[in-house]
Amino acid sequence: MSSRMETSCISGSMSRSFRALATAVLFLAACAATGPRLAPPKIAVTAVRVDRLEGPQALFGITLDVQNPNPGDIDIEALDAALTLEDERVAGASLVAPVRLPANGAATVELSARVGVDALLRAAAASMRRGPATSAAGAPTLRYSIEGVAAFAGGARVPFGRSGEIGVDGSAATRR
Repeated sequence: MSSRMETSCISGSMSRSFRALATAVLFLAACAATGPRLAPPKIAVTAVRVDRLEGPQALFGITLDVQNPNPGDIDIEALDAALTLEDERVAGASLVAPVRLPANGAATVELSARVGVDALLRAAAASMRRGPATSAAGAPTLRYSIEGVAAFAGGARVPFGRSGEIGVDGSAATRR
């Protein structure tokens, strides 16, 4: 009976040692897999404009400046944004194809959003209710906001946004 007890004590001791070794190996593998931590890219909305009117829709152009502070190239896999006019969400915009950001460099990303005439009419009515505001060219203005999230290779997600006023002729707004 004592030989069975010695065998089970040895087996238990080996089992605990094996579990400790396996845990240490898994921990080291997890640390090695994460690699160096990357700095999040910086995203700035640099322009929101009315590009053109096309039948019953207006096409808005949205320009983003994306900066990569990392020593290696990174890819923007997806980019989703919402365009709001006069506090009403009127359109969504998405990245058509992935964009590669060069190491320690920048890229300009263009988005387009289509807004129906019904949403434009509601926005114009809301703009008139809040009072006079005109662009430098004298055109009426609309309040806008663009908010979104960019998804990068490796799982990083970076939010971005901007709000302001835009003349319906595409020019910057001035308050009177």
